[in-house]
Amino acid sequence: MFVKVFDTHVRTQDGRYLHFDVLTDRDAELAKSYARQFLMDKGVHDEDISQSQCQFCHSEPANPQVVAAINDKGYFIITLQGFEE
Repeated sequence: MFVKVFDTHVRTQDGRYLHFDVLTDRDAELAKSYARQFLMDKGVHDEDISQSQCQFCHSEPANPQVVAAINDKGYFIITLQGFEE
């Protein structure tokens, strides 16, 4: 399976910068919806966001973990910056 990678950047009202990739086999509008859902799951709601961008970057072959997640919920997230736990 090939997946589309959507490079996502979010600036929150409190000044945090969040950077993550949304991997999916769906279109850009669904990728944005998946990004919003992921942020809500992390406690970041629409009213907390001052700026957001989710753009198609490239396509790549998916590994088995990504394929399983996409088959289950439609997407897979790779966190890159701002999600230190």
